[in-house]
Amino acid sequence: MYTQSFLLFVLAILGGYLFSIVHIPLPWTLGPLVMGVIWKTGTNKPVYWPKKIRNIGMVILGFMMGSPFTPAVAHQVLYQLPAMLTITLVLISLCLATGYIVGRYTGVGLANSIIGSIPGGLSQMSIICEETKGTDVSVVTLMQTVRVITVVFTVPLLALHGIADKVSPASRLLSTMSFSELPMLILFAVAILSLIKLAKRLHISNVYVISPVLGTALLVLSGFEAPALPNSVIALAQIFVGIRMGIDVDFGSLSNWKTIALSSLLSVSAVIGILFGIAFIFSQLYSMSLVTAFISMSPGGMSEMGLTAITANADLPTVVSYQLFRLLFVLVVCVPAVRWWLRKNCS
Repeated sequence: MYTQSFLLFVLAILGGYLFSIVHIPLPWTLGPLVMGVIWKTGTNKPVYWPKKIRNIGMVILGFMMGSPFTPAVAHQVLYQLPAMLTITLVLISLCLATGYIVGRYTGVGLANSIIGSIPGGLSQMSIICEETKGTDVSVVTLMQTVRVITVVFTVPLLALHGIADKVSPASRLLSTMSFSELPMLILFAVAILSLIKLAKRLHISNVYVISPVLGTALLVLSGFEAPALPNSVIALAQIFVGIRMGIDVDFGSLSNWKTIALSSLLSVSAVIGILFGIAFIFSQLYSMSLVTAFISMSPGGMSEMGLTAITANADLPTVVSYQLFRLLFVLVVCVPAVRWWLRKNCS
């Protein structure tokens, strides 16, 4: 089992290196993701990659996302709260509308298509399935997986090779860490781990995404300077996350997976296209760059969109703020509302 994991890890490094050579966006995330899919499909056997390792990667990336939150940035974020709410409502409405259409024309079921289209996490959507009659976890997981992969591949490609004025390495904010920064790094680590522990006790979802970002941001806002991490550590964190994303893809469990995957691909692509137009309007209204607005609105993961923002020289705090606000809104407002609606109309 551990030998298999080691071989997968080596292949993931190779995938990331190859993707970086051919200048594919987010090479150290997408390369391992693709290798994970190939490994799982080629061996046709269960693949072992511990979630704990993935979580370590998420904590590291969360630390990186929270480090730019200075008081000036926080003030700017508060100013944009109405815009965040508007964009979140528009995005969720678009996703639910396309999900409704997919459910009506593919036969996968309205409950499955609605839950599968919510721009939230895979784990949260599977929990809703367990609590909602008439749902199929395999269908929802496949739809969510297609959504995430489509966004993770499409948005960086458009942002970096379509609308970004300048592209930098994904590690432009990070270099090397001196020994003198070690005590400060320990302080941040203790704060993040404590916040994760507290969030678990409160049964908060996505603790390994939200807690590192909030913990780091709160310390930075309090006057502590977040130390820089070595580039190799950031790349390793992306590999940890990318491998898990790849092996979570499961096409073989459904006989009609091609229909579900294609319909999900088309619906997500339509949402991305519409958001691009809305991003242009918002970039004019709020004096932000088009690439910042587009990445901020995209229904992808916060870590992937944050890395895309760094590479595209977008405003990282703005992107993370929009993504974090959407995630919290989905978990606190959207999920309970959808669960109530489905119980009322699909029971």
